Amino acid sequence: MKHLTTLLLVSLALFFFGCQSNKKYEGMPKELASLCRQIDKHPKNAELYYQRADYYYFHKNIDKGVADMQQAIKLQPDSSKYYVKLSDLYFAQHETDLAEEMLQKAISKQKDNNEARLKLAELYFHQHMLNDCSKTLDEALALQKYNPKAYLIKAFMLKEQQDTVGYLRMLQLVIDQDPKEVKAYLELGYFYQQKMDPLAISYYENALNADPNNVEIHYNLGKMYQDLSRIEEAEEQYKMAIDLDPKHVPSLNNLGYLYLDDEVARYDEAVKLFTQAIQANPNLAYLYCNRGLAYESLGNYAKARTDYEKSLKLHTNFEPAIAGLNRLDNKQ
Repeated sequence: MKHLTTLLLVSLALFFFGCQSNKKYEGMPKELASLCRQIDKHPKNAELYYQRADYYYFHKNIDKGVADMQQAIKLQPDSSKYYVKLSDLYFAQHETDLAEEMLQKAISKQKDNNEARLKLAELYFHQHMLNDCSKTLDEALALQKYNPKAYLIKAFMLKEQQDTVGYLRMLQLVIDQDPKEVKAYLELGYFYQQKMDPLAISYYENALNADPNNVEIHYNLGKMYQDLSRIEEAEEQYKMAIDLDPKHVPSLNNLGYLYLDDEVARYDEAVKLFTQAIQANPNLAYLYCNRGLAYESLGNYAKARTDYEKSLKLHTNFEPAIAGLNRLDNKQ
């Protein structure tokens, strides 16, 4: 009987402990709760802290991620990838000196760590330390010639140095090595778009082949078509961008503006688009001014006046809004 009582007490204790343990994870996302449970069971497993730090990094809980990576490094101080992850976290905190220190440690632990070198080169670029950036990229390329990211950073560096020929040549080299590198296509597309060169269209189309759900590419392509007066194609691209992101203000605004054209004259739809854009960002003077123009085109002068006045409250002396009010005064 005494033995049974002891077993019962042990069972109750385990049940109570299990309930308390489960309460500890209540309210946590499933993935995080799973990682926390594993760490509680295996507190000396450095890889688990690394995985949880990666989770925190992705969900922008940077302080907790730093703490986990510091613990992982304490448990396994020779792992190069742990220093790289800690550098990412420090960079997210704008601690660039600490980020640089961690990347240098990662390289000291693993001489052929190309990822660490590329991140270090990128860090130097952001800090406008172009000589250090160039030197680090040369080291990375000496380790690995097939290195599209290294060439991409070189392209941005050459752009900063206003070496247009080298910049374009380097971007083309990136695409040759990685035909799915969207950033290179975007850069080339934007470069030619600034020159009103239709060649931009082919680069944007190639970018969409690599990343068909990229809102920025659809918007840029729509703007290029709009600049070339290819209205139907511009409309299609803006609509695709809005389908992907209903709060994408530039696409909403530009499509609304297309509908203000006298040849298109879809003023009701323009009002809806400008309203949708205002709901996404109510602090942009030009959106109220554009909606005011749409109301004015519909003959709704009262609402047009309200929007023009709101535009001027947000941006004093905004000339398009002043011009709109002057037109209304003349009409009335």
